[in-house]
Amino acid sequence: MVVELDDATKEQVLELFGQLEHDVKIHLFIEEHDCLYCGDTRDLVEQVAELSDKIEVVIYKEALGTDVARDLGVKYHPATIIHGEKPYKVRFYGIPAGHEFSALVGSIIDVSTGKPALEGGIIEDIKSIDKPVHLQVFTTPTCPYCPAMVRLAHQAAILNPLIEADMIEALEFQELSKKYQVFGVPKTVINETVSVEGLIPPELFVEKLFEAVD
Repeated sequence: MVVELDDATKEQVLELFGQLEHDVKIHLFIEEHDCLYCGDTRDLVEQVAELSDKIEVVIYKEALGTDVARDLGVKYHPATIIHGEKPYKVRFYGIPAGHEFSALVGSIIDVSTGKPALEGGIIEDIKSIDKPVHLQVFTTPTCPYCPAMVRLAHQAAILNPLIEADMIEALEFQELSKKYQVFGVPKTVINETVSVEGLIPPELFVEKLFEAVD
């Protein structure tokens, strides 16, 4: 796969990046061998970073199992972790290409502002969760509904430090897809106990979060 942003896409992203407030640091974990999309993920992330002087990319090679990987909660590669105003637990596993590119751009904006565009009641409910939550959102590049679900999960992680949210590209991580019985996307798994298929509204999303921590 050759990843090259065309001029029209770059112009759109440049306009969106006008919303950036705080600096963004992207931690990228790749392997030189035995990783089909690591190189493409690096190319994509670096092209995005070139569009704003507020974005810095830090690359880690062969780093799974190291202290830095453990500190950032990284278990697989390629992994893209996005920190903004704070070191949020916002992660992408697999290449955020196709429709997921919009989730990458949107999450960069969200971590930079630290102010997800959600209704006040939803924000307060997410902030009130007092137990750890792990969100895994399975996606594919051709799924038009997946980016919104990924961004919602990432927004929850921005609002509450007890929440970590991973996008998982289902085709790249087929063992995980099999483990969690992913037959359609998006599929969101919460704390290994609650799952939901499809794009759901924020109100139902919050209900599922509370169900997972009860």
